[in-house]
Amino acid sequence: MAIIPKPKKELTPLENTALKWMNFTFDFVVIILALLTMIYVIYAIYSLTLIMFHGFDVEEALHEFLLVIILLELFELLTLYIREHHVSMRRVAELGVVAIVRKLVITVDYKELGWDILLGMAALIFVLGWIYVQERRRISEEEKFIVEHGLAR
Repeated sequence: MAIIPKPKKELTPLENTALKWMNFTFDFVVIILALLTMIYVIYAIYSLTLIMFHGFDVEEALHEFLLVIILLELFELLTLYIREHHVSMRRVAELGVVAIVRKLVITVDYKELGWDILLGMAALIFVLGWIYVQERRRISEEEKFIVEHGLAR
């Protein structure tokens, strides 16, 4: 018995207009978030500069540096979404790993976190790493298929 897919329902003019406005609103919110992220990056770089010139504290400088990296990666994700309306899970996994590493680096006393939080972070890093590897494998298979079949963009 063959399964016949249902034909796509055509949108009414009202639904089409509502969808366009929702897309516009969502894009507008993403642009605002990207601008706020870049403003905060500038502030974090300024803060990092002050740390460097007024009594260099390695832990605080590393904290600010990792924050700048996370914010720049977030800005890149937001701009990628605006351009392509799609975000790669590989990039989200990278951002998650850097954020967890930042949390681990800025934590002075690991006993303060507790074994359950450390175990949860380890599991989260494992899952994010697995997602990253799966995405890399999928991209490699797509590239191999394109090369084998002579399909160029």
